[in-house]
Amino acid sequence: MDTRFLGKKDRRAQAGYSWWYRLLPPRARAIKRPEVAVTGFIAGFFILFYLINLTYDFESVARQYLGYVRFAGAILVLLLIYIKLDRFPLWIGYLGALTELVAFAYFVGLSSDFEQIAFRLQEFPLITLYLAWLFDPRLVRWTIYPVLACTLYLAYLYGPQSGMALHSGWLNMLSLVLLTIGASVIGSYVKARFHYQSEVDELTGAANRRGLQLRGELMLASSQRSRRPMAAALLDMDKFKAINDEGGHEAGDRALKDLVRHLKASTRSNDVVARLGGDEFVVLFPRTTRTQAQLLMDRVQGSSSQAWSFGVAQARTDDNLSTMILRADRDMYAAKRDRASREDRNPGDIGAK
Repeated sequence: MDTRFLGKKDRRAQAGYSWWYRLLPPRARAIKRPEVAVTGFIAGFFILFYLINLTYDFESVARQYLGYVRFAGAILVLLLIYIKLDRFPLWIGYLGALTELVAFAYFVGLSSDFEQIAFRLQEFPLITLYLAWLFDPRLVRWTIYPVLACTLYLAYLYGPQSGMALHSGWLNMLSLVLLTIGASVIGSYVKARFHYQSEVDELTGAANRRGLQLRGELMLASSQRSRRPMAAALLDMDKFKAINDEGGHEAGDRALKDLVRHLKASTRSNDVVARLGGDEFVVLFPRTTRTQAQLLMDRVQGSSSQAWSFGVAQARTDDNLSTMILRADRDMYAAKRDRASREDRNPGDIGAK
């Protein structure tokens, strides 16, 4: 990932990884999306687990065959992550988790393999935590709770070996339910807080530098892969220092928040509004040409209560996020020079905002 738009704190964090991080191949260390990294670690764990599992005697040839299939599937996931890096599609991770949930239902509900039952009972809350952290809470609820309810029903009817016939069986099942609910709530909360703290500007609610980098690189890669246009606008507020000097920093903070609210309300839901720092902002427009972005920004500027200047650039085939924003920055300063020149020729004309 290009780190020119990351702050000093982000770069210090990147340099402070543990010893195990330095053992990873250089290509694996290029993964910046934590969702992809966590999926890779889980795939690695299951590779080791399945490898150990394959050394045991299986009750049937079919179960041995399924063991080899799951082992190969975990290797395939890890290989795809190594190839795709941050572009790894997370729905593959969801399918892998769904496979483990089916195995959980079978072993806990119907099997007499005590080792597998013990492992699956411990594994289920961890899978719940993984899904809750990565995916929409509604998808997680409609995945986890039906599987859990079906498994408990099967165990009650057909699986006394799962512990239901023992005095402590109901306590074990109740603990499983409570741990699963707790894992779901904790995973969703951690996901929301992590996203907010790491990718959202605390003052304005816009994406911060890290959020801009993560979402912008994915958007740009998708644009270049599909050969569809993408545009970026860079803007900064006019006379922002005067606002701070006259009304104090609270007035400046209010102006920044008002501007972000206006930008979000005036752009599309899939556009990205980000704060670079100070009074500088970036807006990313997927599937948008430079001309279309220019017209949109003209309308947004005309209806804004704040005065600001902007420049626009369209992505090129050899662009990265930094070079595209740099061209938008140059376009903005060219627009400022043109406006200043017009105002010098016509002192009574205050020009555009």
